[in-house]
Order: sequence, then structure tokens, then C-alpha cells
Amino acid sequence: MGQSTIFQGCDPMAHPASVVECGDARFTVLTPAMIRMEHVPGGAFEDRASQAFINRRLDPPAYEVDRDAGVLEIRTDELTLRYTEGEPFTAESLSVELQVGDAGRRVLWTPGLEDTGNLMGTVRTLDGVSGACPLEPGLLSRDGWVLIDDSKRPLFDADPEWPWMTERPEPHREGDALDWYFLGYGHDYLRALKDYTRVAGRHRFRT
Repeated sequence: MGQSTIFQGCDPMAHPASVVECGDARFTVLTPAMIRMEHVPGGAFEDRASQAFINRRLDPPAYEVDRDAGVLEIRTDELTLRYTEGEPFTAESLSVELQVGDAGRRVLWTPGLEDTGNLMGTVRTLDGVSGACPLEPGLLSRDGWVLIDDSKRPLFDADPEWPWMTERPEPHREGDALDWYFLGYGHDYLRALKDYTRVAGRHRFRT
């Protein structure tokens, strides 16, 4: 039998040229405006497809890497990521800088920054709902950036014909490991959605 339909044309293993490792941290430059950011004790990074992200094998975008005085810097045409090597992901150790809007407003994202302009997503089910109901955060934000936390979502196993969902390894289940996707597309919402379908698959807009 061939590859499962859900994975046709997809490869969860990122191109090696897109990956920058730094001890317990790993950064994957998926597009000039999208970076996967992982922090896993021991560096046991996860390359299997997750429930939300099934294709990380994109053509590597142009980017530059500098290391100076213990600080890693990754620069694309649209984002500048800085990380203090050897530290967990905190507001003091990790940041992403971008320009938003026609005026080029500078935005500096750090972990914990509230996404106040999020345009929200959808409701998974209306069962038991009567009247208004809360929405989950979505893929688009007036703030110009969105962070998707994929840390605890289930993974697909390695069966090429009939993949099944499986739990994340223990560091993820215990909250000791992080698997984030930073989308810094500014107000270019159409491109953000288009690039998201490249990594999540078509008809898979749920985050």
C-alpha cells in the first residue's frame, strides 16, 4: 500500500538547511515570517507530524545566523530572533522583532506577551451551546503576530500506511518541553493563511 492520504505530498521532517540547533533549543526557519521554536531538556527534538503540523519540508528561505557573547541571532528579511544560549524560553532569553503595518511599526515579541489584537478562530462544536460562546485564538491578529503552542498536541506515529495518534513524550506531557510556531506576517493575512496551509495541509485551519 502507498502513503496515507493525509500525508500525500507532505514530509514532517524539515530541510536540514532550515534548522539551527543550540543546545536544548532548536529553531526551524520555515518561511521568512514563520519560525518553529523548540526547547526540550536533553535536546530530544520531535520530527514526527503533529495533529496540526504535518509538513515542515519547505524550501529553506534566506536567513543569516550570528553567535556573539552567548547570544544566537537569526535574521530573515522579515524577522530577527534573539536567544540567550543555554537558557529556557523566557521574556529575558528569547525575543522576535518585526515591523508591522505600512508605517513599519516596530514590534518586539517575547514569551508571555498578550496577543490583544487576535481576530479569534472558530468553535470546534456547537453541541450544548445556546447563545454566545467564547472563541479560541485564531491565526490572524491586528498585533501582526501569532504564537501557536503545539507543545502538547498528539503526534502521528511512523506507520506510513495508516498513521495513528500517539502521545507526546514525557517532557511535553509534564510541561518541561516547548514546541512553538511564531507567525510574524504583520497585516498580510492572506499570505499568513497560505503559508499555514503549506505546513498544516489544506482544509486544516484549526490551531
